Amino acid sequence: MSESQRLRTTADGLRLVSEIAGELARRGGGQTSVLAVTTYFPMDVDSVARVFEGLEEIEGVERVEQGPLTIYEIHDAGRFAQEDGVDLDDPEFLRGAPGFLRVVGVLKRDQEWLQKVRRQHELLQLLAEADERVVDLTYLTSRASMSRAQIQSLLNDFDAAGYIGVEFDEDVDKLRYTIPQLDYPQERLERNMRRLEEVDPPARTRFSLWVLLAVVAVIVLIVVMLFQW
Repeated sequence: MSESQRLRTTADGLRLVSEIAGELARRGGGQTSVLAVTTYFPMDVDSVARVFEGLEEIEGVERVEQGPLTIYEIHDAGRFAQEDGVDLDDPEFLRGAPGFLRVVGVLKRDQEWLQKVRRQHELLQLLAEADERVVDLTYLTSRASMSRAQIQSLLNDFDAAGYIGVEFDEDVDKLRYTIPQLDYPQERLERNMRRLEEVDPPARTRFSLWVLLAVVAVIVLIVVMLFQW
């Protein structure tokens, strides 16, 4: 299974992403984006995007191109709200989503994934803090803890997926990035990163170990047979 698909296969992941997307769309005139929803989770952008791909199959959810950006229009956003659903103003809403937190724990086994999440969220917070829909690269590099190359790599990935737009302003010799509406206060960023640290990777079960050993044994046997052949 692709790591970015894990969130999509959990009931908690589907429920939380759809409810938050619906609420943000309700507050945002029927529109929201992958980046906006990601700011509510200690999760990478690609994993949230995979859930959105599933939401596209629901009638009333439409992916549209808005200039250089890919955004989502959700008609009748209230349909995603549960009677006792997620409260965006409750900082502890994830405590009631053990399935989601279990996915975070599994993904945390990969240190590269963990580093990617931290960098993506730092960048998202800086983009939101700009309070502008067009941001230049110099603004970001002067405020981030990452290198210029790391920032550009993340921005290039976002641009390739349609989460942001990029253009080169020849008049001032600068790269400018068009971003969707984002709200990501420092307090929420710190909460997401704290929760990311708190979640423990699940212990590998004895069954998993035996399965791994069996697979290794089969591979060794095949290699031996090939050499004997």
